[in-house]
Amino acid sequence: MAKEIVWTETSVRDRLVIFQFWLIHNKSAVYSNKLEYLFNESVKLLAEFPQMGTPTDYQDLRVKIVRNYKLFYRDTPNRIEIIRVWDTRQNPKDLKLG
Repeated sequence: MAKEIVWTETSVRDRLVIFQFWLIHNKSAVYSNKLEYLFNESVKLLAEFPQMGTPTDYQDLRVKIVRNYKLFYRDTPNRIEIIRVWDTRQNPKDLKLG
């Protein structure tokens, strides 16, 4: 049975920033919509197979790569919590995970 998916406030904000960037950069929502689809499909897979992501140095935190983005998530007994959506082209020193 698939686990419930919970997007944290930070991960929702991350997605909005990413989508707005591509909307302005491309003057079209096509790529933003494609990313939304890819993120959602990846999260559906995580709900079914929570251990598919790579463990990180942070306790109980895993990462799933989606193109140039990393979905950081926590696998709990009943749900998957998406903690951050990180554009890997950013400076890694700016990444705050908790």
